[in-house]
Amino acid sequence: MYVLVTPNIKGYQARNAKHVIYAHKNEKGHVYIGQSECMVNRWNEHLQIAKSKSHPEYGQKFKKSLRESKRWEHYVIGIAETVSIANDVESAAIVFYKPALNSIPGTSSNTKNLYDFQPLDGNGREIKLEGKTIDRYRKQERFSDKERKTIKCRAIKKSGKSHVSFECIDDGIRVNISHDKRIGFYAGDTVKISFAAKGKTFYTTTEYSQVQKVL
Repeated sequence: MYVLVTPNIKGYQARNAKHVIYAHKNEKGHVYIGQSECMVNRWNEHLQIAKSKSHPEYGQKFKKSLRESKRWEHYVIGIAETVSIANDVESAAIVFYKPALNSIPGTSSNTKNLYDFQPLDGNGREIKLEGKTIDRYRKQERFSDKERKTIKCRAIKKSGKSHVSFECIDDGIRVNISHDKRIGFYAGDTVKISFAAKGKTFYTTTEYSQVQKVL
C-alpha cells in the first residue's frame, strides 16, 4: 500500500511506528481519520466491513464513501508509542482536520497543533507499507460479522486487582478484552462493548472493539 508521509514525520518513523495515525482522503476531498497498529490491515478491514451488510458499521459515512468512491489518497499524519498517546493524537487530528467522514467528533483540548499536523494536499514522501501477519486465534477473530454484536455490560472489580473487568448484563458471562480498553472505567459503570461474540466460556472481542459508557 502506497502512502504519503506528511512532512512532520520521517519515512522510517512511519515504517517502524507501534501505532500509526492516518488519514484517508477521497476524490471529493472528504477525509477520514483513524489509528491502528497496521494501517494496511486496518484499510483492508474497512473495505471488508463496507461490503458486509450485516456488520454494525456498514451504515457509517466512511463505509458508505468506501462503496461509492474509487480514488483515495492515504496519509500517515502521526505516530505513537502507546495506545493512550495514539488515542490523544487521533482525537487531536480529528479536531484539527474536521474530517467529514468520521462519525465521532474529536474530544482533544489540543488547540495549538502540538503534533504539527500538515495539510493533506498531496505533499510528503511516498513510501510503501506492508500488511502485518495476524494470528487470528490470538486476536480472537474466529467469528463472522453476523456472530458479533454490541452487548451491554457492567464493570466489576475483583479484590486484589488493579483494573476492572466487564460482564454481560444479560447472562453474566465475562468479556475478554484488552487491558488498555478498561482504563478510565470504574466498578459499577454500565458500558456498551462492540464486536463481541459469545464463546463457550466468555465473550471474545477484537482490537477494533470499542467500550462506551452508558449514561
